[in-house]
Amino acid sequence: MPKPFSLLCVSLVLAMLLIAAPLSAREWHVNAATGSDANSGGAAEPFKSLQKGINSAQDGDVIQLYPHGAVIRQSASFGNRSGITIEGNGVTLDGADPLPVDGWETVGVNLYRRVLKRTPLDRHLLIVAGVMQRMGRTQSAGSPQFPAPADLKPGQFCFENIDEKTGWLYVCGPIKNLEWSTRVNGIGLGGVCQRIVVRNLNTRNFLNDGFNIHGDGRELTFENINGYDCFDEGFSAHETSECLITGGKFYGNENGIADVNASETVYRNCEFYGNVNTDVLLIGKAHALIDCKILNSTSAAALVAGPRSEDKLFALRLQHVTITTQQKSDRGLVRINGGTLLVDNCVCENIGFNTLGADVTYQGRNLVDGVELDAR
Repeated sequence: MPKPFSLLCVSLVLAMLLIAAPLSAREWHVNAATGSDANSGGAAEPFKSLQKGINSAQDGDVIQLYPHGAVIRQSASFGNRSGITIEGNGVTLDGADPLPVDGWETVGVNLYRRVLKRTPLDRHLLIVAGVMQRMGRTQSAGSPQFPAPADLKPGQFCFENIDEKTGWLYVCGPIKNLEWSTRVNGIGLGGVCQRIVVRNLNTRNFLNDGFNIHGDGRELTFENINGYDCFDEGFSAHETSECLITGGKFYGNENGIADVNASETVYRNCEFYGNVNTDVLLIGKAHALIDCKILNSTSAAALVAGPRSEDKLFALRLQHVTITTQQKSDRGLVRINGGTLLVDNCVCENIGFNTLGADVTYQGRNLVDGVELDAR
């Protein structure tokens, strides 16, 4: 593999060996149901918000997030922090808030509206009885416009701006069990961050990304995480971030993951499926998918990768990766359009595998629809 990828592997291995808590390390407790940010943050007096826990933590500290498996309507971010671990305990951070049943104006048969604040980024997600609805809209060019209110069908919505601060939300159908997304990112990182660990944590219904990684990040580790039903990505690494993601699922987003700029990422034992535009988008510096599955079940491309421009370094490693279609007859799309590509014991079924422009090396036995890749 090219040097950038080798350096990433070495740095991530060293990170695992060097993560040792200082003698002064402590454990902080956050309980969204029973806590208060005026508390001490101990087990008997937990904080209420994850952000308070992050702000209080120092190098080597661990933040325990409770209640176990709960859905909490919060988001949190790191800026220029080092050596902090979040143990999520199966908690889901939710970017949406419930809408009240009262206060709606009836404007037609089965058609209702109410005034809401305009959302950050002017993006809109309505959750109807637990199911996210985006009306086919994404942040990419060519995103469709909302239908007119009179053209809405049951379960659909549209949003019309009133002024710079407010707008009308129109909903066709029942107005019970509705939620409206108001938060931008589930977990965000920025600045210079090192040795951050996030494990056993889920994010959903955010207006941008479930996990949004910016800045100059080193030794960033994510274990057993899910990022789903977000307007943009489930996970996205930017700038010079270096991330290891193990045991993740990313679905129901515009892109399951999208790693860009000079980011370097490794995904192990992860699954990607059910996204709108691309299940896996890798256009940073160096990336690897190891023991991963891409289940391409929508019109989205399964995998798109390559350098953003001809003068950029790019390396991709696919090792023990399975790429298949699911619940669709059309062939899925894999396109790697430059840089270096290592394909090691991978299987593609009902997939168009296009590596035009890439310098490809095959190892082991690699199959596309039962035909060995190096024999094509």
